[in-house]
Amino acid sequence: MGVVTTSPRLASAEARVPVFPNGRRPAWLVVVVVLFAVLPGVMAVADGRPGLRLVTGASTVTLLGVAGCLNLLLRTMRERVVRIDESASGIWFRPAPAATAMPFVLGSLLLLPAVAQIVVDVADLATMPSFLLTRAPSALGLLGLGIIVVNTVRLREAAGLHVTVEGLTGIRGRGRIDWTWDELAEVDVGTGPVAKLRLVADAGGPGIEAPMLALGSDPNQVATVVRYFRDVPSARAELNGPGPAVLRGVDDALRAREG
Repeated sequence: MGVVTTSPRLASAEARVPVFPNGRRPAWLVVVVVLFAVLPGVMAVADGRPGLRLVTGASTVTLLGVAGCLNLLLRTMRERVVRIDESASGIWFRPAPAATAMPFVLGSLLLLPAVAQIVVDVADLATMPSFLLTRAPSALGLLGLGIIVVNTVRLREAAGLHVTVEGLTGIRGRGRIDWTWDELAEVDVGTGPVAKLRLVADAGGPGIEAPMLALGSDPNQVATVVRYFRDVPSARAELNGPGPAVLRGVDDALRAREG
């Protein structure tokens, strides 16, 4: 199973909503997390108590790992980018592999301080007598374990959004849909600070909003594709073919319509 990354034009009359707030990648968030790692890093090096050094060292690794994860996720998000599964019929918008693996990496990183604190408690290593310092790692560990368990359960559901001849299926972590084309009433991109694909069922039924990380693709592009097949029923037969070819057909049709 391979995921193809492309950036088709996909002409649309709808106003585009930026993928990032104000249209800029918030790289400063990575810097902030790295700065939070400075204090425990200094303590791990400068303090002589082995228990404190172990816990603060583990916390430093966790924070730097979180910064790395955040940086990688931000790099997967780009305007107009589309990621589709080339082995599936129809157009299956799939999250970037990094976005799928990241919850498990993040959960494991949050477990590190808790494991270090357990070692300190069992071995009775010297540490700082602080309730916050000794209990915060346990809280982080529980959070990390919860993230791993929840995302393991979600693996039973298909990730992303699959556009097929019959309709739409997906979306992991943002609610589950399995709609026919007749059930789809509205397709647009939310007007919030960042782009989110918004799908609404007919007769005031349930709705769902999915950001780029859940789709692996710019929600503006996904909305254009879904809207095209909703509005042109005769084109849905093309969804029996492989995703890349179908996407090229949509791009050509939209260019021809614009011209």
